[in-house]
Amino acid sequence: MIDTKETIVKCVNFIEAHLYDKISLDDIAAHCEISKYHLHRMFKSLTGESLIDYVQARKLSASINDLVHSDMRVIDIAFNYGFEYEQSYIRAFRKKFRFTPQKVRFEQMSLRLTERLSIDDIYAVHNSAIYKPFFVFKQKLYLIGVKHKIMSKSGDKTANLYGRNFFYHQRQRVPDPVDSQAYYGYTEWGERSKGYIYYMPSVQVHDLTKIPEGMDGVEIPAHKYVVFRFVGFFRPDEINGRQIGRLLVHMYSKWILKSGFKCADTFRFEYINSSLTTDNYCELDVYQPIVEA
Repeated sequence: MIDTKETIVKCVNFIEAHLYDKISLDDIAAHCEISKYHLHRMFKSLTGESLIDYVQARKLSASINDLVHSDMRVIDIAFNYGFEYEQSYIRAFRKKFRFTPQKVRFEQMSLRLTERLSIDDIYAVHNSAIYKPFFVFKQKLYLIGVKHKIMSKSGDKTANLYGRNFFYHQRQRVPDPVDSQAYYGYTEWGERSKGYIYYMPSVQVHDLTKIPEGMDGVEIPAHKYVVFRFVGFFRPDEINGRQIGRLLVHMYSKWILKSGFKCADTFRFEYINSSLTTDNYCELDVYQPIVEA
């Protein structure tokens, strides 16, 4: 079993140890003992930045010290950080910082640097991990699915069983979905104080005019959301309430309560694009509507 956080730690440490070398995605993947496809995908899904872009940004940021505090020629700095040509370094430098190395060397200015990825910002959940949240605004959307009342003491696999049954056996009944491969796990907790929640495995539709018999429709108003991406080496079928519960505790106790935001409504939803999943890899996004506190 691949440990997601441990893999990222090995990846980041390897990059830092080889800032002065020419390194490729193949080199990093070989060190981490993982396919370069999975490593690239996992890193970008977690951080929002491709691994190779991160490597280059770290090299360029580290080179600022030599540029400003030494008399090294630009060509020597370029070679020192693994660039094959001086012009390659200059083009990359200008693309990242908007200025040439010479201008930065001789003029006063402020630059936004890329520092080493903070491992403390990665939260591990079993063999999966989440990183810093991102923010999304979504217009009003409509969901159709099968709504279930789940008692709080019903076990941590109940929602998973309902979700699997809907995805494999019921979603095909929903007419004209926006994306038949996109799964939404809609949760309402307004009645949580009474010992239960509502969970509705669903798909997004264009409107609620054609709700199949035995299903329900939900209209979700436009909202700003904080989104936590849950990335790891597991099948969507294996997700259980305990994993999601740990993620939610992290969301609320470690971030939302200290962020200057508060929950804007008594619902959230999980999102999985099944076309991006494999037998041993999954990305799950948890959307929580928020407003400024």
